[in-house]
Formats: sequence, structure tokens, C-alpha cells
Amino acid sequence: MKSITLFFILISVSLNSFSQEKLSSKKFDEIALVNGITFIDSKFDQPKFSCGFILKYGNDTLAITAKHLLNIIKSDHMKAVSLESSIKSWSLYPLTKKDEFIITDKLLNENKSELLADKSTYINDLLVFSIKQNHSKVKPLEIRTTVLVEGEKLYAVGWTRKMESGEQRVYEFEFYKISGNRILLKDVIVPELFGGLSGAPVVDENGKVVGIVSGSTTDPETKKKYFSPFYLTELKSFIGR
Repeated sequence: MKSITLFFILISVSLNSFSQEKLSSKKFDEIALVNGITFIDSKFDQPKFSCGFILKYGNDTLAITAKHLLNIIKSDHMKAVSLESSIKSWSLYPLTKKDEFIITDKLLNENKSELLADKSTYINDLLVFSIKQNHSKVKPLEIRTTVLVEGEKLYAVGWTRKMESGEQRVYEFEFYKISGNRILLKDVIVPELFGGLSGAPVVDENGKVVGIVSGSTTDPETKKKYFSPFYLTELKSFIGR
């Protein structure tokens, strides 16, 4: 009987170890958010969809997420990078504190001539909102202005699609190189599945934001595919001002 009991204990410990996600030991203030999107046609509503963050930019605080999300959640009427014909409201909130929400105002880089089918929705993978109301205690990030150094640690902070609860997760990478407007990163501690992390901030050791989780890119020199956040250095050219 003792041997049978010990067997089940070992099995239980083994299963728990496999199910426990590996996370970076690095800690940050609460900075990650998820998107809550309501449509004019409520059948398209997304109470929790991918990630975002808020950014201190000059005298403003802006809400940021990934542009390619519009390709995934679009209604039947959405053809371009514009929300007015389909989306009623766009908010962001910490996953564990739904009452501490941020309500966006205008999509600052709206472009009715940029079709969602265009490659630019992935190449320039950025949605920038002004903010109407901020009931959140989440820390606004600031853009890093110094050059990235090969091998330095960078961190993606947020939640993947299957996560319905818990504090923000921190994943760890090493900076490899810049390719166009992409940061190519080497994996160190990563989620099993990246889905749902799109729009999350990528920050350095000091919590300065350098990029936004977007997708992957093949290095033209090595032909190897890398996790490649959108590089925020050129933010000003995308905010429609």
C-alpha cells in the first residue's frame, strides 16, 4: 500500500512540475494590460483580447497595443485601420483588476487608406490611442532612448491567451540585432505558446520600453527565425500628429 501511495505522490509531483510555467525571476511594477473591445454588433465583442500598456510620451499618456489585432477581431465591415464603423469602445485593464480600467478616446494613427489586408498592418505593428479616462494604477512606461547592446537582457511582460487569472508574467530574452523596425531576440525563458501576448510591452532591465510584442522575423543574413517585437524608436512617425 505504501508503495502505491508513493507512486501516486511521485506522479502528482511530476505532473505539477510539467504544468508549472517557467518565468523569469525579474520583477517589474504592474505595467501590463489586456484589451477589452466592444463592437456595434455585439457578436464580435472581445472582453479579453491580447495585451497592451500605457506610455508616457511628452506631456501625454497614450494607450498602446498591436495593429495586427484588427486583422483577427475585425467585423464584417472593417476593411481599413479605422474603428468608427464597427467598434464602440476600446478599453484596457489589468487582468486581475477589471474595475481599474482605462477608456481610450481617439485612435491617433487611424488611416482609412491603409487596408487591413496590407502588409503594413504587420510591418508597422502599432495602435496608438489617446486616453479619455484612466482608473488604473498601472505605471505608464517611458521609451528607452539609448542604443541596445548585443546580449543584454530584455523582457516581455503580459499574459498569453489561455491565462485567465494571475499577475503579469515576465519572459526573458537576449538582444541580438535590429532588422528594419524589428528587434530580433534570442529566447531565454519563453512561454510554451506566444498566442495572446501580442501588444505586450518589451522592456529593459530598468523597465524602459523598447518594443511591443508583434511576431517573428527571419534574419536576412542567417535565415534563422527570431521573436521580433516592433521597435518603438520611430513611434513619433506613427501617431498621426
